[in-house]
Amino acid sequence: MVSENQVIQVRIKFKKYGSLMYISHLDLAKTMQRIMVRAGIDIWYSEGFNPQPKIVFAVPLPVGVESECEYMDIKLNSFMSLDDIKKRLNDSFPDEMEVLEVYEPEQKLKNVVYIDHEIEIFSPQINQNTALELEKLFSNDIFVSKKTKSGEKEINIKEFIYSFIAREENGKIVINTILCAGSDKNLNPELIIEAIRKNTTIFSGDLLNERYSIVRKEMLKCDMTPFK
Repeated sequence: MVSENQVIQVRIKFKKYGSLMYISHLDLAKTMQRIMVRAGIDIWYSEGFNPQPKIVFAVPLPVGVESECEYMDIKLNSFMSLDDIKKRLNDSFPDEMEVLEVYEPEQKLKNVVYIDHEIEIFSPQINQNTALELEKLFSNDIFVSKKTKSGEKEINIKEFIYSFIAREENGKIVINTILCAGSDKNLNPELIIEAIRKNTTIFSGDLLNERYSIVRKEMLKCDMTPFK
């Protein structure tokens, strides 16, 4: 348990959804700094000419993706109970963002290796064979363009997909896919959508009747157990 007279390091699990999925990771980091001040959290700052608050996030969330499992580590100057931290943050958080847990971390953020996503696709082009066709598509090599530090690069995204399951549900397609998310090997779930656009007729360009959503459901360790 966290006790007084010691440096306090805690992990905050929170969710981010709705319109907040459109803010960038950089904007989220800046927002969190302001929230810490507003909530009265005595956060530790680095020393030097440009002190920065000690806030570290797990795998950055891509713009346009909702999440039920964001993790943020903070370091505090003085003792605060975990329940008090949770209440203060939830009272200060904007709508569409909520703290789920506050606890002492037992493992490093870099232990996140995979992320489980749920993708829903709505389109008039969906039929009873669509789910099977998608599973067949993603069981083979599939190439899309990915932005890298050196520019656009064609990659085989099959190498980044641990599992891919699709099903038809009330006229929509629901995909559950576990993707690589480590520092050396990772895949933005938007590239799954890009591959579907490129290789199927599900998306025809009908903006009024076609849409999709992506939700980050769980972060996983190398042994596929949930990250905590």
